[in-house]
Amino acid sequence: MTTPTTQTTPTRTFVEGRYVPAGPWAARKIEEQVQHLKGRFRPGEAREARTLFDAPGDVADQAAARALLTAAIGPKVVFHRLVLSPGRRAGVTRLIDLRTWTRLLLMDLGHTLGQRLVWVAAVHRNTAEPHVHVLLAGAAVRTRWPHEGKVLGVELRTPHYALLRERGDRRAAEIRALNGDGTAA
Repeated sequence: MTTPTTQTTPTRTFVEGRYVPAGPWAARKIEEQVQHLKGRFRPGEAREARTLFDAPGDVADQAAARALLTAAIGPKVVFHRLVLSPGRRAGVTRLIDLRTWTRLLLMDLGHTLGQRLVWVAAVHRNTAEPHVHVLLAGAAVRTRWPHEGKVLGVELRTPHYALLRERGDRRAAEIRALNGDGTAA
């Protein structure tokens, strides 16, 4: 007789991304997606307060979020729409931890790309796993030579998504260690 084995889900950062190509619909798409960040609720779903945030702190309101994104529309891409989650077993569920985790991930991505990224995000808890919706502007200032200071398009490729997954796991472990729960790798 064999004993059943328990399948454990590894902590693995979930990353999903799409982009909106540049075109005459840019302003409308930004409006729709900022509205989604702030709150589209399913019938019967608890209406939680969703505060928009970016790298420096909270974003005042939807108009400020739209202005940030509209000022950084890229030549090919209006914005990238990302969904990030540290994973079911990551132990990063508090609002402040999810915001810190998101900021660290996007800082890592910006460093890798050599660009000062412009983005707006909101934490959503409308599923079994808390997750973060991010609108990443399609253009950003280059921070490294040879095009330092020049505004260039933000292009996310398969290796960038892999980087977000790997760094997401690492950053979740760092946050768990800072919280003192003893589960950090």
